[in-house]
Amino acid sequence: MSHPDTVVLTADHGLGTVRTMPQFRSHIAQGPLTDTQRALVLDQAEILIGEVYAHLPLKRAMHAIDPLQALRLLRHRLSDLTETDFHVQLQRIFLGLHDLHTNYILPSRYAGFAFLGIFLEHCIDDGRPTYVVTKTFDHITGDPQLKAGVEVTHWNGTPIELAVEANAAREAGSNKAAQLAQGLQNMTLRSINMSLPPDEDWVDVTYKVGGTTHQTRLPWRVFESASEVSTPGTLPSLPTGVQAAAHHLVGLDLRTELIRRVKRRLFAPNSLDPVGAGASVKPSVRKPGATAPVAAGPVPTNRPDELKARIVDTPSGTFGHLRIFTFSMQDQNIEAFLTEVTRLLSVLPPAGLVLDVRGNGGGYVIAAEFLLQFLTPHQITPEPFQFVTTPGTTGLARTVADYQGWKPSLEEAVTTGAAYSTAFPLYPADVVNSVGQIYQGPVVLITDAQCYSACDIFSAGFQDHEIGPVLGVEANTGAGGANVVTHEELRTEWTDGGLKKLPKGVQMRVALRRCLRVGTRMGQPVEDLGVVPDALHEITKRDLLEENADLMAAAGVLLAQRQPRLLRFTTTAAGAKKRKLTITTGSVASIDAYVNSRPVATTATNDGTTQITIPASAGDVIRLEGYDPAGVLIAAARQQL
Repeated sequence: MSHPDTVVLTADHGLGTVRTMPQFRSHIAQGPLTDTQRALVLDQAEILIGEVYAHLPLKRAMHAIDPLQALRLLRHRLSDLTETDFHVQLQRIFLGLHDLHTNYILPSRYAGFAFLGIFLEHCIDDGRPTYVVTKTFDHITGDPQLKAGVEVTHWNGTPIELAVEANAAREAGSNKAAQLAQGLQNMTLRSINMSLPPDEDWVDVTYKVGGTTHQTRLPWRVFESASEVSTPGTLPSLPTGVQAAAHHLVGLDLRTELIRRVKRRLFAPNSLDPVGAGASVKPSVRKPGATAPVAAGPVPTNRPDELKARIVDTPSGTFGHLRIFTFSMQDQNIEAFLTEVTRLLSVLPPAGLVLDVRGNGGGYVIAAEFLLQFLTPHQITPEPFQFVTTPGTTGLARTVADYQGWKPSLEEAVTTGAAYSTAFPLYPADVVNSVGQIYQGPVVLITDAQCYSACDIFSAGFQDHEIGPVLGVEANTGAGGANVVTHEELRTEWTDGGLKKLPKGVQMRVALRRCLRVGTRMGQPVEDLGVVPDALHEITKRDLLEENADLMAAAGVLLAQRQPRLLRFTTTAAGAKKRKLTITTGSVASIDAYVNSRPVATTATNDGTTQITIPASAGDVIRLEGYDPAGVLIAAARQQL
C-alpha cells in the first residue's frame, strides 16, 4: 500500500493554505459560537423555513419531514451540544429538505474544500456498473499507478457501489438520481462549509490496473479557495426590458457551481484560456446559405468558463456540440454571454446541434430562458413563479418593489385559504422573444442529475416547447424549481421581517419562489420532479476517456432523424416605405411575412432564393415564418430595420 501522507503542497500549486484533516479540525475549533449566537442562528433558520421557504408543503408531503419541529428540538437541547454537534445537526435539518437551494453555510472558519487528489465518475463497462478515476492531481496522490482510467473497486474496504450509496444518503438531492450524483461528487471533492465534513483522515482506495489489484491511501486535504459567486447587486448588463437586482433573477445550486470552478482549477486549468493566453476571438457569422466548416475539432470561444464548442464527427453525420457549463457568469455580464452563444450558433454546422448542459448548477434565470428562443421558431412562454402564502411572504411583497405583483393574491389568501400565490413570470414574455430563432437545425439536449435550478428551468422549457428530444445520462435532472435568495439579501430588503445579522460568517440561503412548467405540463412543479428525459444513454467508459464518443454517437442518431431547415433574408429599399426581401430557404414550403406583428405577405418557396416586396420602414420589425407542406411552423427569422 502506498502512503503519500508526507506530501507537502506549497503556494505555487495555487491552492492557498492546505491543511490535513487533523490540522483543519484544530483550525475550526478556534472561536466557536456562543450559546446566544447559536440561539440566534436557530431563530433565523425558523423564520426562513417557516415564513419564506417556498417548498415547505411539498417537502413535508414528499419526504415526511418536519423541519420546524426539528429546529425547536435542537433549540431545546442546545446546552448539551458541542460546537461540532450543533453544526452537524443543523446542517442535517437543512440537508433533510432535499433542496440544494436551501442551505445552512457554516461559519467562515470552515470555508474551504476537502479533496483527495482524484476525481471519480460512474459508467457502464461491458454491461456492469463501474467507477473510474477520470482525473488526478499528481501533487497529492503520490501513486504512479493511480491514473485516469483505473477502476476503483473498494472504498475503505467497502464495495464502491455501497460506499457511494452510503455517502449519497448524507446529501440533499431532490430525487434518487440527483442524490447519487451529489454523493459521488462528494466522495473525492466537497465544499466543507456546505456538506458534512469527512469523518476520516484518509481513505484507503482499492483499484485495478490491467487485472491487477492495487491499494493506496489518500489523505484528505483541505484548501482555501478564492472561488465564489458574484456579489449580489444590480446586474451590469441585461437584455433590453429586464430591470432587476441580481439576486431577484438567480436560480443556482451554489455548492455545485463552486465545486465546478474548483474542479476545473485543479484538473483542467488550461481549459479556462480562450485560445491561448491573452488571445481574443474575432466575431464570425455564417452568411445566409453558407455552410459552416466541417472539419471536426474545437471552436474557440472568448467565454471558456461558461462555454465550450466543437464540431464532432459521428456515424450519423457531422454536428455541432455546444457545452454550457453554467448560467452563473462570474462577471455578471449576461448580455456578453448571450452574444457569444449567438456567435457560436452561427458558426456551428447547420445539420444539427448537440446542446450539452450536464453538470450545470444554474445561475441567472433570464440567461437560461432567453436562450430558448434561439432554438425554436415558436414563441417562448417563460415559467411562472409563486410564493407560498404566509404572513412573512405577504409582508415581503408589501416591502420589496420587485414582488409587488404577487401582493394581491398573497393578501387574498387570508380569505381564500390558497396555499400559494398567483404565479407570474419573472419578466415579460416579449423579453424572451425579442431576438427569435438563430439556429434552425435540429437540436438534442443532453442532461444529467446535476442540472439544477436555472438549468432545470432551461431543460423544462426545452421539453415543454418541444424544441427537440432530451437525451439524459441519468433518469432525472436535479429538480431544483425555484429562485433563491440569501438571508442577508432578505434582511436588507425585508426591514420588518425580524431578520438579524448572522454571526461569524454563518450564511443561509432559501428557495423564495417556486416555478411551474408550461405547455402540456402546465402547472407541474419542477422541484423534486425535475425533467424526465425522452431517451436515456448510460455513460460508458469510452465516454469518460474519449471525449464522450458514445454519447455523441447516440445524440447523432437522434439528430439524423430530423430535418435541418434554412430561412434567412436580406433587405433593400424598394421605394417609399417599402422593402425588397431576398429570402434564402431550404426544406421550407412557404413563408408568411409580418411587420410589427401584422401579416403583410405570404408566398410559396422552393429551395434557393425568393424575392418579395413588403411595406416596411426604418425601425420596423420584420419576422418571417416558414412552414412545411402540412402547414406546420418549422423555421423563423427576424430583423429590425
